[in-house]
Amino acid sequence: MYNLRFINNFYYKFLGLGTLLILSLVGSYFFYRHNHPKYIPLPPRPEITLTIIPGWDLRDVAEYLVAQKLASSTADVYALTGEPAKLIKDGTKKYDLLWPNREIGIDIWSVKPDNQNYEGYLGPETVRVFQGSSVKEILSKFLFERAKQIDIQLPSEFPELNVKNMNWHEILTMASILEREVRNLEDKKLVADIFWRRLKKNWALQADSTVHYAVGKEGNVFTTNEDRQTDSLWNTYKYPGLPPGPICNPGLESIQAALYPEANNYWYFLTDKNGAVHYAKTLEEQNSNKYKYLK
Repeated sequence: MYNLRFINNFYYKFLGLGTLLILSLVGSYFFYRHNHPKYIPLPPRPEITLTIIPGWDLRDVAEYLVAQKLASSTADVYALTGEPAKLIKDGTKKYDLLWPNREIGIDIWSVKPDNQNYEGYLGPETVRVFQGSSVKEILSKFLFERAKQIDIQLPSEFPELNVKNMNWHEILTMASILEREVRNLEDKKLVADIFWRRLKKNWALQADSTVHYAVGKEGNVFTTNEDRQTDSLWNTYKYPGLPPGPICNPGLESIQAALYPEANNYWYFLTDKNGAVHYAKTLEEQNSNKYKYLK
């Protein structure tokens, strides 16, 4: 006859040991799960703040990224954006910056001509990017900001008579000239009307800012007679019509001025050294203003 007490003691001891073993295995699993490198949460990736200022051109952007040690040279930036005041050669592979077509819902590639660099297409904004981001990722952030602006400002049809039949690339080009020519919104709207009417009559815009860009000058817009003889498609003294593309990255205010010009009877204007704008209806008045305010 079996010893029931012995069997019961053995059974409960075995059951207890088994339970301890199972608990130990479960505990080991959870300890491994939460302490193994695969499961340890990574620390937050540090971010940095970058700002493009309205009116900066590709030269300014490239130099800024180099100064911030985010690009090794301006050539690295131009390899993605194209060089300032130069068209992209036919047959060159289209740059593959990350345009946010799907996120925004507009075909941004229909805005920028294939042979045009990315001047004007970087939205002047403050953005946050991960530390260690590539130049391509950084530029794409600013392209996303511009795409959002275009999407918000995009009217079903351009509302003003002088702006009809203009595409978005031409609007950005005009806005970039306004950005560099005059300072406040009221003047930008008046000058926009002057420039649109000049274009309609096939007059030369004679915008010093475009020559300033073509010859690569920095600082306040000022050109010499020699500068104005430069053979560049961006020289609006030498070639009538708009230049091939923008001369800087304009702010939203300049875009609005290009879209909604203020009708006026002026044909000429100049900006003095203090930033004040002086308007003229005739060339004679303009020459008089030059003598008064630019001497």
